[in-house]
Amino acid sequence: MTEMSVERRELREAVRRCLERGEGPRPYLVGEPGTSEPYDGKLWHLLGAEVGVAGLIVPEEHGGAGARLADLAVVAEELGRFLAPVPFLSTVALATPALLLSDGDALAGELLARIAGGNATATLACCDGDGSWDVETAAVSAVPAGGGWRLSGSASFAVDAVGTDILLVPARTGAGLGLFAVERDAPGLRCQASTTLDLTRPLGTVTLEAAPGRPIGPDSGAEAVLRPALDVALALLAAEQVGGAQRCLDEAVAYAKQRIQFDRPIGSFQAIKHTLVDMLLKVEMARSAASIAVAAADEYLAAPGEENARRLAAAASLAKSVCSEAFMYAAEESLHVHGGIGFTWEHDCHLYYRRAKASELFLGDPGWHRERLAVCAGL
Repeated sequence: MTEMSVERRELREAVRRCLERGEGPRPYLVGEPGTSEPYDGKLWHLLGAEVGVAGLIVPEEHGGAGARLADLAVVAEELGRFLAPVPFLSTVALATPALLLSDGDALAGELLARIAGGNATATLACCDGDGSWDVETAAVSAVPAGGGWRLSGSASFAVDAVGTDILLVPARTGAGLGLFAVERDAPGLRCQASTTLDLTRPLGTVTLEAAPGRPIGPDSGAEAVLRPALDVALALLAAEQVGGAQRCLDEAVAYAKQRIQFDRPIGSFQAIKHTLVDMLLKVEMARSAASIAVAAADEYLAAPGEENARRLAAAASLAKSVCSEAFMYAAEESLHVHGGIGFTWEHDCHLYYRRAKASELFLGDPGWHRERLAVCAGL
């Protein structure tokens, strides 16, 4: 791994300062009494518009910074450390890559400009009711009507679906699979919040009943855009998982130093030492896997092509399996190190455990990705 550049360290510090001044995830827990907003709008404005996170990888011609994905991965890791209640995964990790890879489409450029300016949030709604993220299983259809398109069907587990400004929806047309943009106030669109394990990341079910949608690119061949776009999202999700796992390790180490049993800090006991070392090893392995995936994503975004797409798919699946398991292990062992206090509602251990389990399943579980990795390797 290469040493982080000065610019990326400064970006990390700027994002961390913003997050430390924020309220944290507690006021925005999904479905909890007192929660009125799906995310921290003030924090997202600060990060997205003022710091420029929303448009970090958007080209300059669309109002963005034209940075590399490796820069954005630094942001994702910090957001994962703090379980930040902002629409980063939906808008920046899922929707933006799909728009970037839409081959210079005019509508894609318009939407990217709205996102980069902090004027809109977006999400990608492409998961079917069975939890499959394979774009071939898209359960939405689109038909021409009145000079435009009307979409009907449903999508599940859409991140930040309730309240988002733009929904990107893959839909079956007579010619194949197309990608469509549906505005929040479109007639026939209904977004219903879902009950989820992860209280810090809102999911929703999207239902469309002849809702008007604008096509992004041609009405067929969207698979070629969506598959690598989802792999880019996997790379950013892996970076976020590394941030969460690192926070679990840091909190466990700090508690092991201050918790006294038998007149000694529990960190002096051999069993605790071994646990913390195992956590460290898994976090560092995850960090390496995430870095490989981010580098492969940067290569693909710079030069899309079949070979780079294959490398990206392999690296993304490797990172997803390794980082998911590392985060899950770190979250579980952090609970054990904290003991009784870690199992209380007031402590944040359970929030990280919930995020770890939900992220493990999101965009495919480790077993599915290991099978995909084997296929990519020709096994």
